[in-house]
Amino acid sequence: MKKKTLLLISLVVATVVAAQTGGRDTVASDKRAPVFLTAGQSNTDGRVYAADMPGYLAAGYNHLNYADVTTKRDGHFGGRSFVGNRGRWSYCDVVNHLIDSTLNAAFYSIKAAVGGTSIDTVAGGPKRPSWYAGGEWLAANRAYSGDVATGRSLTKSLMDGFTLCVDSTLSRLPGGYDVKAIMWHQGESDRHAAADYYRNFKEMICYMRETISRKTGREEYMTLPFIFGTVPHASRQYSRGVEEAQRRVAEELPNVYCVDLSEAWLGPDNLHFAADWTERIGIRMYNVLVRIGAVAGKEIEEPAIFPPEKPEGVEKKR
Repeated sequence: MKKKTLLLISLVVATVVAAQTGGRDTVASDKRAPVFLTAGQSNTDGRVYAADMPGYLAAGYNHLNYADVTTKRDGHFGGRSFVGNRGRWSYCDVVNHLIDSTLNAAFYSIKAAVGGTSIDTVAGGPKRPSWYAGGEWLAANRAYSGDVATGRSLTKSLMDGFTLCVDSTLSRLPGGYDVKAIMWHQGESDRHAAADYYRNFKEMICYMRETISRKTGREEYMTLPFIFGTVPHASRQYSRGVEEAQRRVAEELPNVYCVDLSEAWLGPDNLHFAADWTERIGIRMYNVLVRIGAVAGKEIEEPAIFPPEKPEGVEKKR
């Protein structure tokens, strides 16, 4: 009789725990592989060459599984290479290094980025893909795969890429997976459509969250953390209207985090981040991941502030 009573109690406890966790095994959830998405335009794609790369990036990664789904989507992950003409790096490469060092376990990074792209369908020009997420436009446009004649939607590039990664790889992981955050930098190309940026930016974030939630069956992803950086004031494509719209969205939507980059220094083109600031932005993005609990680590101290004299080829804040 005592054994039957203990068995009954165990079954009741197990039922309560399952109800509280949505039926997911709590031990298994602790072992789920973290997944991070990154998207945007040129400063996300990367415009700093390997010659100015920190030594730790040149040394490579130990635990990163990487998929650039901008133009090619097969659901599989590989390594991150900085060799050849694509030997450029971005802030997200620094973020991945810090995650790699902190977790000391396998994690997955999915990225889509194209330079000169806008959320507005017109601002970037007819020959550029777009991040627009309006329902009718998405229904009429396929995912971008390198040629706007066959598809213009970059949002679909990222989301279709994510879906294929789930079907082919992530859903097959023994311990499961957990999407942690979306990281974003973009806005320069929308400077001529700043009046529409608030609506477009908000709509895009909601679409990404809804798509990920629907694919995974996890309602909590409807408020998946979204982390973005502002456009530096020194940029020749800076728009106060775009920045105000971004900050307004961060105030209104839950779990949207703004990284202030207003004082960031740029390279000679007065448009793309200088190498030292590319590293600095990666640290800032990573520190947000730590603060919100997406990565169980400690915040990283930023490098010492730059000397007061302007380095050659680098623009100061206006």
